[in-house]
Amino acid sequence: QYVALHKGSSIQRQWHRNRHNLIRFLKFFLPTSNVLDAGCGSGNVVLDFAGNVSSIIGIDNNKSCIDFLNRMVKEKNIKNARGIIADLLHLELEEKKFDRIIMTEVLEHFSEKDDRKILKQLKKMLNDNGKILVTTPNYRSLWILLEPLMDILHLSPKLWGDQHLIKFTSKKLIEILENNGFIIEKKGTLNFISPLFSLLNQNLADKLSYLEFSHIPFGNLFYVVAKPKK
Repeated sequence: QYVALHKGSSIQRQWHRNRHNLIRFLKFFLPTSNVLDAGCGSGNVVLDFAGNVSSIIGIDNNKSCIDFLNRMVKEKNIKNARGIIADLLHLELEEKKFDRIIMTEVLEHFSEKDDRKILKQLKKMLNDNGKILVTTPNYRSLWILLEPLMDILHLSPKLWGDQHLIKFTSKKLIEILENNGFIIEKKGTLNFISPLFSLLNQNLADKLSYLEFSHIPFGNLFYVVAKPKK
């Protein structure tokens, strides 16, 4: 993920960059926010946004990813960020409460039963005014063609029929969040055609990505912002 964001093809870089653009577009992080990146991978969001929040923790069950993240945190002399090896199904963190939680392309890797358990745990870890940002692939979009194509071109670990256990639609994503104690605040999609425009100009692709967040209902990824029911 880190390599894809910084050294991949222009389309790969923009695809990952747009997740960060989304966080900025939503103004999701506040300077006072204590943030949890649940399923952080190699920690792109942790490294990019540490300077914009009070603290940020990335958790993942992939030891190589967390080792890489912590090495980068040390190299960059970041004082308010760290990575922790953790299983989302059995969370045991010293930090019990967070203002913001993000999960980018994580829920689709688990069964619906496990997703319910994960969301209930995360809900308990949010402050009263906390919010969660969730993204998943959109199986009512061109993603159904992109996923096998990415496998053929070896642009990611194998996805088709392997990693993604749930094929989310907007209705299903909202339903699973609402049924597990969340109220939906915002929803939308991302990564429709803006990654392709990066072949022409990155600034143009960035501007187009912001339009997609609010005006395009059939991007290749969904996003939902939700808060816990009181």
